[in-house]
Amino acid sequence: MSELRERQTASANSAADRENSNSTAQLNGQNNGEDGEKKKSNKPANTAFKQQRLPAWQPILTAGTVLPAFFIIGIIFVPLGALFLVTSNNVQEKEIDYTSCTYTNATTNETLTCTDLFDSQPNMGITCRCAVTFELETAMEGQVYMLYKLTNYYQNHRRYVNSRDDLQLLGEAASQTGVSTDCKPYERKDVENDDNSTSAIPIAPCGAIANSIFNDTFNITFLEDGNMDEPVQLDGSGIAWNSDKTTKFGNPPSFDGTTNPPNWLTSIQNVTNGYQNEDFIVWMRTAALPTFRKLHRKVVIQEGTVFDKGLPKGNYSLTIDYSYPVHMFDGTKSIILTTTSWLGGKNNFLGIAYIVTGSLCILFGAVFLLIHIKHGHRQGPLAVEVSNENNPPPVGAI
Repeated sequence: MSELRERQTASANSAADRENSNSTAQLNGQNNGEDGEKKKSNKPANTAFKQQRLPAWQPILTAGTVLPAFFIIGIIFVPLGALFLVTSNNVQEKEIDYTSCTYTNATTNETLTCTDLFDSQPNMGITCRCAVTFELETAMEGQVYMLYKLTNYYQNHRRYVNSRDDLQLLGEAASQTGVSTDCKPYERKDVENDDNSTSAIPIAPCGAIANSIFNDTFNITFLEDGNMDEPVQLDGSGIAWNSDKTTKFGNPPSFDGTTNPPNWLTSIQNVTNGYQNEDFIVWMRTAALPTFRKLHRKVVIQEGTVFDKGLPKGNYSLTIDYSYPVHMFDGTKSIILTTTSWLGGKNNFLGIAYIVTGSLCILFGAVFLLIHIKHGHRQGPLAVEVSNENNPPPVGAI
């Protein structure tokens, strides 16, 4: 009896233990479920887009598609390149370097270069008048443009590019005296007052770009036979971008309370059209490379004169008021007379690039075609092995 009771007690205890363990497991399961609901999964949603199951098309590059593409590109690019090259070569261009332009010293009757004058008088504000003669071997017909070219001049320097106040140039009144700090060190200039004291006056236009504006001036004379000299009329209107003139530059109601940049001999209010002066706008559009050209003037076509079709061939004299020294940083200055075409100015790079690209495509196409003819239909050992696996010999074959 005692053994029977002990067995009953043990079975009851084990049943109670099982119930307790089941209830504990249920509670743990509920807690885990609540924690799982609170936790956010990082798994993307099971959609075609997020699981990258959308239909896609991928080209299969075969000899039948690649080889014709190479030949078609080559056949199109080579003639286009030849057309661009011929068009560029038809553009007439004459470059006159005047970096070491000479003049005659009136006192000593010596012939000196303008660079010598600037070396002997390093202060800004002097002008050296000199002349250079050149010859046009063929007439330039149509619209002729005059550009100036500077070399070794890094207008793309980060501090130089940022040294301007666009709100001031736009004509905002408050920005004329509240100059941006980007213009430093050409933000303010000490100006002497009547009582011999100095005041820091805001500069208009401020910044290094405006302070270093190109200020050489030019005159061209056609030297006809019989000592008859005909001046070439130059037009300075329409040389700046219309978008710059209308949206980036404007004049304020007044320039009061401002002074001129250190390298300027006059204030901006005495300059024709102020901030909207086209020579100023052209200079303020900085160049990306150290050798650059900027449009300066257009030759006026004069009906009933020798300039009725452009510039005739012959000898010319270029007179320069040399005010912009560049020899200190090993730079050079040139004047360029050029015509244009439907493709723009003279630039052989585009035509050469098209011809080289098209020729390489034809060359590679021919090489790949030979390789395809020689090796394209050959089956290697792997292909033979796979073929044998897919087609086992019949049962009983030796």
